[in-house]
Amino acid sequence: MRPPGTARIFIDKKELKQLYLVKKLSTWQIPKILGYDRGTIHRKLKEFGIQTRDIADSHMKYSRKNFSENNIEKAYLVGFTMGDLRVRKVGRKSKTIKIGCGSTKSEQIKLFSSLFEKYGRVWISKIRHGKVNVEAFLDTSFSFLLSPENELPTIYKSYSTFLSFLAGFIDAEGSFFITKGKGALSIGNYNKKLLTAISKNLEKKGIKCHLYVDKHRYRSKEGYVRKGDYCMLRLNRMEDLLKLIDLIRPYLKHENRIKQLYKVQNNIITRMDKM
Repeated sequence: MRPPGTARIFIDKKELKQLYLVKKLSTWQIPKILGYDRGTIHRKLKEFGIQTRDIADSHMKYSRKNFSENNIEKAYLVGFTMGDLRVRKVGRKSKTIKIGCGSTKSEQIKLFSSLFEKYGRVWISKIRHGKVNVEAFLDTSFSFLLSPENELPTIYKSYSTFLSFLAGFIDAEGSFFITKGKGALSIGNYNKKLLTAISKNLEKKGIKCHLYVDKHRYRSKEGYVRKGDYCMLRLNRMEDLLKLIDLIRPYLKHENRIKQLYKVQNNIITRMDKM
């Protein structure tokens, strides 16, 4: 019972749900807005049947959205992750999956942002030594990216998901280019097993590739030293390149990679016209 003269508490359930569940305000912030103490807010949450957040949820400052579960999108993210991203869970009890990378290319940062900003907060650093670091803070529906290789058996079962995966991998690690007047595609990575699997899947569609292993250890222009044998998957034959270009173009998202693709395509068409 309230002592005589105590003011009645008027807290609207709809308003409290809006502040706590939609705006994700804490039980420290809400009392300042509604004018009641924190104990009262906790009591009203219980009275209204509003499930209180645990510690992990309470520390989330930005809204998040579950992954779409679209298989084509999932395959692309797996490919892009295996090529260029670092993924980790912030803590054992955390509900945050942190995904990040560093790049000297503005197109790469732009692509990263477009992939994840619809699902959670994306943080972009200032330029340091010519490179920008970018991180996305996502919910646990992105846990599949912690061990992306586990998704490969399912991805390989469908050619559409394989092509989406390959597009993500090319956007991260590949390059369409012209050398000595001839177009080519090169995909470089330390994972020989993965590149071999990609080659075999392409051969099923009549696209022949060549796998090269470079055992040299050297320091790149950016100062990185190769940590092992570097493998490169190459496509040089005009017929193979045109067939792959026709298949992979709808799945590519990297602006620069798409521009490179069209240059190689035009190069091949020009050369064929002269034959």
